Amino acid sequence: MGLVLTLFHDYTDPASAVAALRLQRLVDEGLAAGFEGFEAVGVDTALPPTLDVLAGVARLGPAAAQLGLTLRRPRALPPTGLAHLVGELAEGRELGASWRETCYRAVWERGADIGDRQVLWNLAGRAGLEATEVAAALDDPALRASVRRRMGSRRRLGVGGVPVLLAAGTLVPGLLDDGDLRALAVL
Repeated sequence: MGLVLTLFHDYTDPASAVAALRLQRLVDEGLAAGFEGFEAVGVDTALPPTLDVLAGVARLGPAAAQLGLTLRRPRALPPTGLAHLVGELAEGRELGASWRETCYRAVWERGADIGDRQVLWNLAGRAGLEATEVAAALDDPALRASVRRRMGSRRRLGVGGVPVLLAAGTLVPGLLDDGDLRALAVL
């Protein structure tokens, strides 16, 4: 059976962190779903946390804690394009879940700057990826451009904010409880 749900997520969004960890738990139980990184802001510089992000941290802290993640107030929101590139590499190596958890924990529990290549390289090693392959991917302008083009095509299909799920050809809010996720998976 193919994927029935695809979650578009971004590492610097607290709702994405909760949605990704929640969906991963169901995938581990056998639900057919996929994950696609999506750089919601799309700029190559760190930004201060927005009021929406700060409110999300406060509102979603208890849900994140139930999933084993501590949401801490970020000092900045780093660009995420390169982290999504590493995420695609990880997916291709069957290490997507390990990468997502490693990256979300680094951002939300330790305030890691995932816009920094050295930080990404270190995190990728923790997630089980080969250092030389990650370094080559981060330095490949064609690969970076491919990731940007793919995100642009998703924007044209209607993906804007995150988290959002693609279910049965329809985009729906991605921050759903387990029961709703299971119900979407059978559509």
